[in-house]
This record gives sequence, structure tokens and C-alpha cells, in this order.
Amino acid sequence: MQHNLLCIFLTFEEKVMNNKNIPELPEEIGETMKQIGLRVTEMRQKVDSNYKKFSETHNLNNMTLWRMQKGKDYKMSSFLQVLRAIGCSPEDFFKGIK
Repeated sequence: MQHNLLCIFLTFEEKVMNNKNIPELPEEIGETMKQIGLRVTEMRQKVDSNYKKFSETHNLNNMTLWRMQKGKDYKMSSFLQVLRAIGCSPEDFFKGIK
């Protein structure tokens, strides 16, 4: 049931987002965001393997965390909240990401 609701929400979100004239990010920025998302996922899994449980425990929006982990766009303040919950500084997080 939850999976179906998520699919419906994502389909709706995609339609709404596609109706807005949001410019696509340049390919290299999109690739960097995917790298960032993978690193967020790896570090978050060291704290808690379930992203929804992690979100609840740290008072984060689970859809925001999901978007972040998938390399989608998000607010910088949300990213900093996730880093704080993971226990990582921005300087340490970005080592090796170009």
C-alpha cells in the first residue's frame, strides 16, 4: 500500500514539476548531484539502514531525504540537517567530489 502511494505521489510530482518551467541542470552538475546522493546514502546507511526510520529519528522529511539520495534538487538547509544527523562536516563530506 505504501509503495503504491509513493508511486502515485512520484507520478503526480513529476507531472507538476514538468508543468513548471524549471530549467534542466547541466549534465556535469546532475552527475555531481548523483555523486553527492550516493555519498549521502552510504553515510546515512552507516547510521541507520532504513531511510524512513532515519528521517523519523532525526526529524527530517523522508521525501526530502529520498530526493537527496537520488541526486535530485533540494534545499541547502535540508542537506546541512542531514549532515548534522550523520555526524559529518561539509568539509569532510565533499572530500573527493569534483
